Amino acid sequence: MWLVVSSLFALVMTGCSSATRSSPAATAPAQPAAVYAAIGASETYGIGASDRYREAWPQVFFHDVLPASAIFYNFGIPGATTAAALRDEVPAALAVHPSVVTVWLNVNDLIQGVSAKDYAGQLRQLLHAMRRNGQTRVLVANTPDLGQLPAYKACLPNAPAKAPECLLPTGLVPSPDELAAAVNAYNAAIAQVVKEEGATLVDLHAGDGLLAQHPEWLSSDGFHPNGLGYAAIARVFEAAYRPTA
Repeated sequence: MWLVVSSLFALVMTGCSSATRSSPAATAPAQPAAVYAAIGASETYGIGASDRYREAWPQVFFHDVLPASAIFYNFGIPGATTAAALRDEVPAALAVHPSVVTVWLNVNDLIQGVSAKDYAGQLRQLLHAMRRNGQTRVLVANTPDLGQLPAYKACLPNAPAKAPECLLPTGLVPSPDELAAAVNAYNAAIAQVVKEEGATLVDLHAGDGLLAQHPEWLSSDGFHPNGLGYAAIARVFEAAYRPTA
């Protein structure tokens, strides 16, 4: 699986970073600079990477698909829910007038018990604002298969011997079937809202079977990606972006 955030697993941190690359040659025709804003939680911030300023997936996506004149702002806040992002990330993102936005917010909402209906309403509000009446290309990630995470498997009765420490409170660990149902409900909501708001879906759930083949993509907490995992995540965002780029 390609990782996600949970306030139960991430440090409470806040951060915003921006980056820009060299401008085109002075002789080239002047072009408006593309502005990319990343909205999300700890995986957007880059928890788990040895150098988040180089390895976090938004940074990789930025360098791989956007022009040399582009400007990048990372508004991701570890532990953020969609409601928190509406309050703490969206106003700052709107202020930079982005032409490209990525959104990855779902797991913190899910673990905090936000219903799929309420989550859909908040996501709709966020996407509607960031679309800026169609001026902005918005890519939205769905929820990965959380049941593939070693950090979740560590909480089950038949946890592997070398599993990470379980950080979920006793009695609050959903069964695999319950977890899958919750993830599916969220992903159905995400697909519907993305369609209604004219955004682009980034399907992280479809590729989660790769996790079993690539345990080296995970950081030591069994929850966040490392640099290799972030590179894999970036490729999924890039594939969704390029067909109409």
